[in-house]
Amino acid sequence: MRSLSKFEEPNIKFGLSLICTFDLFNKGRHKYTFQNVCLEDNSIMLNDEAHKIILNSKGIMNDLSDELLEFLAYVEDSSDDTVKYAKGNIVKNIHRRVKEVKSDILMEVEFMTLLERDREKIEEGIEKGREEGILLTKKVLKLSNSGYTISQIAKECNISEEEVRRILE
Repeated sequence: MRSLSKFEEPNIKFGLSLICTFDLFNKGRHKYTFQNVCLEDNSIMLNDEAHKIILNSKGIMNDLSDELLEFLAYVEDSSDDTVKYAKGNIVKNIHRRVKEVKSDILMEVEFMTLLERDREKIEEGIEKGREEGILLTKKVLKLSNSGYTISQIAKECNISEEEVRRILE
């Protein structure tokens, strides 16, 4: 399988990439690149060589190579038709591998097992969040009934005063 290294920027020691089917910033770009800059003084760079790259399939600018644009089109629509019109080999290779994986019954079973595990974890997280919310609400109400001010409750519960007000409403 061919590497996607031709899409990588030179001299990046660490990179985090996010691929979206929407334009997160609504500026029309296919690619947004970020580095660590001091918010108080933008002349200070962290110089840890970490880059964050956000790619999206909804950009309208001519700001990427044809092959990367084909890849984003494939992310948006991974059909045989999209692959048929691809001029480069990256999309064709990815599509071939995707089809191989989809046709492998063991891979399908493994994927379904992972999907089920993920669903269970999501349910567990929702339940835990409910329980924590109930405990927090009880604590806020108890402190309020004991005469604590909103500011004191917020500090005691480690939440904002606005959250305290919402609970007390």
